[in-house]
Amino acid sequence: RDRYQAFKTLNSGANPNGGLMKAILMNGCDDIGNIGPDFTHGYGRVNALNSVKTIEAGNYLSTTITQTTTNNHTIVVPTGTKQLRVMLYWTDYESSPTSGSALVNDLNMQVKQSSPVTTYNPWILDPTPFAANLSALAVRGIDNLNNSEQVTIDNPVAGTYTISINGFSVPQGPQEYFVTYMFLDDAVTLTYPMGGEGFVPGEQEIIRWDAYGSTSTFALEYSTNNGSNWNSIASSINAVDRSYIWTVPSVVTGQALVRVTRGSSNDVSDANFTIVGIPQNISVAWACPDSIKLTWNAVAGATGYEVSKLGSMYMDSIGRSSTNSCVVYGFNPNLSYWLSVKSLTTNN
Repeated sequence: RDRYQAFKTLNSGANPNGGLMKAILMNGCDDIGNIGPDFTHGYGRVNALNSVKTIEAGNYLSTTITQTTTNNHTIVVPTGTKQLRVMLYWTDYESSPTSGSALVNDLNMQVKQSSPVTTYNPWILDPTPFAANLSALAVRGIDNLNNSEQVTIDNPVAGTYTISINGFSVPQGPQEYFVTYMFLDDAVTLTYPMGGEGFVPGEQEIIRWDAYGSTSTFALEYSTNNGSNWNSIASSINAVDRSYIWTVPSVVTGQALVRVTRGSSNDVSDANFTIVGIPQNISVAWACPDSIKLTWNAVAGATGYEVSKLGSMYMDSIGRSSTNSCVVYGFNPNLSYWLSVKSLTTNN
């Protein structure tokens, strides 16, 4: 919930730094298609989790620059980083319709490694309007066409790096710009189920996780007793996959967990989720002016049931029962209502 609010705040209309959000989203994308940016997929598929991690870590900055000046920003790359990503973005001014270039203010970025001394230029594409050129792999170079530039470094040496921003051509300055960066490692992160969900025996659910790289397979397991014992779901999932269709086992538990593993790294659901059937054949046994009696088919293994009524926005609990019926109150015979019943289990 906290991560959602952080993401929502930076992406809201109240946030004046819309350009910063664009930079964070683009830099956090999962690369698809050609390696690096390409004309088909851009920077890739949006990975909101990467973006939120960037926000949480505070790995971004903004300032201004003028013609021919250079700003240097220092970052420290930690040990174990598998890929460093740095993105520069600025909201450019509109150009004249008769101009030969759509870019007005042209900034250039380089990332410089301190030891051994190495300079990295951003990835650029060939815009020549021929299929072979447009589909070619990105190469490193000076970008004088775009208002976003990205440098990626695989297996970077740990230590200090300098992000150098040059105001190559800033006729309408000063120009505000945004820089954001990420340190990707071998960790895997389970993103669903996270805990609190209700799964139904025999139905299919899609387990999802996030990880950088595509060289090692994944294993999935589930537990029905809060991690005391684990059962295999799949032992060798393709290294490029980040989801798996799981047929929920025919058990009843309020202490279910899922675990994803790659090599020595693993992640587990943040909290327990429930596996139990859904009450069927809900009906009104009788109705009075202020109350009604609901009945339904009993669910195997359920320890009780909860009845809810739709309020102004949410389904609000209005009663519990240990049997497959419940009398609930607070109704107006002149109004319509939506009611639901869910199963309860031990420990959840």
